Amino acid sequence: MDEDSLTPGDFYEGVLLETCRDENRSITRPRVRPLEYFPSWMRVEFPRTLREKYPIGTRFRADVTVGQKHWSNGIAKGPPYLAARPSSIVRDTSYTPEVKLMAVPKPGTISGRAHDYELVAIEQSAAPTILELREQAYEMADISPPQARREVWQRTRSAIIAQYALCRSRGNCEACKRPAPFMRRNDQPYLEVHHVRALANGGADHPLNVAAVCPNCHSRVTHGKDAEAYNALIAQSVKEIEGRLEREA
Repeated sequence: MDEDSLTPGDFYEGVLLETCRDENRSITRPRVRPLEYFPSWMRVEFPRTLREKYPIGTRFRADVTVGQKHWSNGIAKGPPYLAARPSSIVRDTSYTPEVKLMAVPKPGTISGRAHDYELVAIEQSAAPTILELREQAYEMADISPPQARREVWQRTRSAIIAQYALCRSRGNCEACKRPAPFMRRNDQPYLEVHHVRALANGGADHPLNVAAVCPNCHSRVTHGKDAEAYNALIAQSVKEIEGRLEREA
């Protein structure tokens, strides 16, 4: 998409965004840019708290509106920009920046817009906790995929909720409770994500509708003579696990 095709007021749903530093280093505050659909030079109006809370390179999805500022005589002031709708912002926990560079506000500045940058040691930047993944999964589950780019949203949501279900299992099948039968090449326990109510039958990508199960249990709940009863057992197991996590949150 080029600048000529941008019309102020146009609305786009579920755009992938990333925090960044401007090439113009006289602007020290952390900025946000789009990673898809729009020119990379565009900047996004984005909550300052989120820009400062996470390392440069952190990714989000959000609904955005094209904006354009004007001088008092009506002439365009600067290039067009995007404005993110705060209520739509969801952090992409499946991606972690390789370099952990944090923006730190300079003390004593009047505007509060001047920042220094600190490199955070790798060991200080931990992977998302199960409760953080759970929060992300529920946020995604509660959002109705927009008509525009629905497929992109569904893929992103499915990946996040599947990641959460595998983490929630702690390496044990959520049906038979036994450890995963083997380890993947990336040293993660091998479990499969099962939808208690199939998506094709109106089931949802939701933490209460997914379970991490071993291949044997997945085959049993799909092809077994007692598949329906076993599926109900899995649903109850997931409900109990989610109940415990809710009390811990």
